[in-house]
Amino acid sequence: MTIQIYNSLTRRKETFEPLSPPKVLFYNCGPTVYGEFHVGNARNFVVFDAVRRWLLARGHQVRYVQNITDIDDKIIARANEEGIPAEEVALKYTEYFFDKLRQLGNMPADDYPRATKHVGPMIALIKKLVDRGHAYPTEDGSVWFEVASFPEYGKLSRMPLDAMQQGERLDPEQQKRKRSPLDFCLWKASREGEPAWKSPWGMGRPGWHLECSCMSMKSLGSETIDIHAGGGDLRFPHHENEIAQSECATGKPFVRYWMHNGMLDIEGEKMSKSLGNIKTIDDVLAIADPLTLRYFLLSARYRDKLDFTAENLNKCRSATARMAEAAHEADRLLRRAGEGNATAEAAWHGDPELEGLHQQFAEGMDDDFNTPRAFGALAQTVTWLNNARAAAEQSGNVEQLARGASLLRQLRDYLGLSEDLEPARGRLDPETFDLLRRVHMDFGSPGGVPEDAEPMIESLIKLRTDSRKAKDFKTADSIRAQLGELGIVLEDKPGETVWKVR
Repeated sequence: MTIQIYNSLTRRKETFEPLSPPKVLFYNCGPTVYGEFHVGNARNFVVFDAVRRWLLARGHQVRYVQNITDIDDKIIARANEEGIPAEEVALKYTEYFFDKLRQLGNMPADDYPRATKHVGPMIALIKKLVDRGHAYPTEDGSVWFEVASFPEYGKLSRMPLDAMQQGERLDPEQQKRKRSPLDFCLWKASREGEPAWKSPWGMGRPGWHLECSCMSMKSLGSETIDIHAGGGDLRFPHHENEIAQSECATGKPFVRYWMHNGMLDIEGEKMSKSLGNIKTIDDVLAIADPLTLRYFLLSARYRDKLDFTAENLNKCRSATARMAEAAHEADRLLRRAGEGNATAEAAWHGDPELEGLHQQFAEGMDDDFNTPRAFGALAQTVTWLNNARAAAEQSGNVEQLARGASLLRQLRDYLGLSEDLEPARGRLDPETFDLLRRVHMDFGSPGGVPEDAEPMIESLIKLRTDSRKAKDFKTADSIRAQLGELGIVLEDKPGETVWKVR
C-alpha cells in the first residue's frame, strides 16, 4: 500500500512518506480571480482533487488547501474595464470559481486562504527576509528578494541563471531599481487609485510569489509541507521563488514533494491568446456534460500532456455513457429484486475476481496516480458488471450483481466520477418522442427486432447524430439511454453509429 510520487524537485519517483503520518499537508496553487478560468486550469483543479481522494482512500488524513489570489494587476485591470471596485471583481469571480468546482465534482478544500486576509503575516515574512539579508527595500517603497543570497536558486526548474528572466508585472522604472534582473518583488509600492496597505516601507501590496509561501505555511500550520502542487507553467518563476523566499526565511526545507500537472493542448497546439484557441470552462461545458469532462481531464496521467480534441472528448463520452448505463441497469435490476442500490460498499470483498479488479485499480493509482491504468480496471469492472447482469437476468440471483455494482460505485468515488455529474435526460421533441414510443411498443423479445422497428431505430440514430452536431447532447444522451433500456446498444465508430441488440 505504498504510494509512489514523481517529485518534480528530484526528477524521480519516490516512496511517499509524509512528515507526520498519517497527516498529509497538501497545498495546490489556486486561481487569480479576475475572470473565467480555462480548461487547462480545470485540469489542475480536477487532477489534484483526484490525488487528494486517493490519499484519503489509502488512509491518510489530508489537509488540503487552495489559495485565492484576490489582489493582482489583472484584477485591477478588470475592475477598471468594468467600472467597479477591485474587491467586487475578486468576489464575483471567486464565487464563479466555487460554482465551477461544484460542477466539476471537486470536494471543497479544507481552506481557501485569500491574499487580502494575510497581508499582516506577509509583511512579517518580508521583514524577516530583510533582517536576514535576503531582501532589500528601494527608495520608491518596494522590497526585492536578492536571488544571489540563495545559492540553491534554480534547483526546481534547473534553468541556467543566464537564461532566467523574472516575469514581474512591473513598469520599467520599477525594474530599474532592482540590483539584479533575477531579483523579484516581495512588496510592490502602490500607484494612485490602486488598493494598498500600510507597511514599514510605505503603502503598497504583496508580491504574487510571496502570497503562496505565507498562506501555505499559515493555513497548514507548518514551515515544511508535504505536497505542493500546481501547473507545470508555475515551476519558474513562481515555485522557484517560493522555495527561495521560504527557505531563506525559515532555514528549513519548504516542500517535500513537488507535483506539477502537464499542459493541455487544443487540437495539438498550445492554448494561447495569440492563437485565439483559449477554451474557457464554460465553452467546454456547453459541449460536454460534467462527467465526460472530468473523465477526460483524468484520462491521461496528471503529469503528461493532454490534447483537447473532438475525438478524445467523444471517446470519453462513450466511456462514461457505458459506465453510467451499466450502473443504472444494474441498479434497475437490483431494485426489481428488492435490493435497491444500498448495497454495502464492502460487499465486493471476498470475491476473487472483484478483489483482483480493485487491486489493478489500486496498483495504477499507487504508481504516481496513473489514471489510465486505473481507467483500464474501471472499464473491466463495467464489462464484469454487464456480464453479471446478464447472468442475473437468466438466473434471478442478483448477489454477484450487487457486489459488482458496489465495486463500480467505489471505484467511481475514488476519482470523483459521481452519478451527480451525469447528464440529465433531455426534453425530446414530439417527433423523437413518438419514434421512441413506437419502438417501445413494437420491439420484440430479446434476441430479435421486428422488421418494422429497424427503420425507426435508424431514424433515432440519425436524430441523435443531428443532435450531437447541434451540440444538443442532452437530447442525444436521452435517445441513447432510452434505446439502452430496450437492450439496443449504440456504438460510435469513425463516420457512423452502429447498433446491436444486447
